[in-house]
Amino acid sequence: LSSLRTSLLVATIASAVCLAIGLVWGAVAGYFGGTVDIVMERFTDILSGVPWIVMMTLIILLLGNNIITFAIALCMTDWIGPAGTTRTQFYRFKGREYVLASRTLGASDWRLIFQHIMPNGLGTIVTSCVLMIPSCIFAEASISYLGLGLQGVNSFGVILSENQIYLKTMPALVIFPSIIISLLMISFNLFGNGLRDALNPSLKGGE
Repeated sequence: LSSLRTSLLVATIASAVCLAIGLVWGAVAGYFGGTVDIVMERFTDILSGVPWIVMMTLIILLLGNNIITFAIALCMTDWIGPAGTTRTQFYRFKGREYVLASRTLGASDWRLIFQHIMPNGLGTIVTSCVLMIPSCIFAEASISYLGLGLQGVNSFGVILSENQIYLKTMPALVIFPSIIISLLMISFNLFGNGLRDALNPSLKGGE
């Protein structure tokens, strides 16, 4: 239970921060478009081209090996996914009639972004961001298993790393954490689809 709590805590914090950054970044890029979008996209392309494990290793060397450091490492690039999804939704909705009508009536850019466009794309955005939580858990498990992530605390990666020596004699010590990780992935996938349907019923039943 302590391993599950630690992994969920790190993943939830990282996902929330990535969602906040991604929403703002993608909204600005998708709404204004043109040169603004090109410059912002080139920045994300450069950042996404840097190997995450190298970036995380440098952050750990600079800030130490703890939960906060690992969450910061996850946030360095994981916000690019939500930003891309948000940008796509803004390109989809910013030319709709109700947006043009609101702009004609004098609505400000920020009002159009946060009150007219973003709520309509929120279903797809939330679905992708909910799936970030199991993705962060997998990242933590993989990196900690290699000895580069969380150390000295209970987490799925640490448990798998410590129990690999018992794989032949007591395989359950490795199999059970792996099953829990798989169940988490399925659960968050179903939860994300449910949120998407609740926020945007027109997408119900879609992939």
